[in-house]
Amino acid sequence: MAIFGITPRYIWLALPMAGFYIGKFLDDQETLRMTNFRDKSMLYGGKVKEGDPPSWP
Repeated sequence: MAIFGITPRYIWLALPMAGFYIGKFLDDQETLRMTNFRDKSMLYGGKVKEGDPPSWP
């Protein structure tokens, strides 16, 4: 039985794909948030000279 053209077969495909993209979005947002603290930790910071690339991307 299809409601608005959505069949159970479509749901079995769309649900995992939606979960993947939601997880990827959340992971990207966390990486973006953590770049604010890049090389500022007392434990992992070290000495980064002006113009050097960060220690992690």
